Amino acid sequence: MSVYTIEVKGELGDRFADTFEGMTLRAGDGKTTLVGDVLDQAQLQGLLSRLADFGLVLLSVTQTDPGYRPPE
Repeated sequence: MSVYTIEVKGELGDRFADTFEGMTLRAGDGKTTLVGDVLDQAQLQGLLSRLADFGLVLLSVTQTDPGYRPPE
């Protein structure tokens, strides 16, 4: 398991919390940061596919240190 930080263009509202279950969403400055544990590459690909299904523009995907959470 790894922790990933995924940034997308646009500010996602609370209604997306269930869509990306297990991920912490922080929106601001025209982008949204999703941070959370990802079990394996299949789960990561699933998250990225879901983002694409919503037409969101991917800004970055970064594997981060365990315990990292974006500033509020």
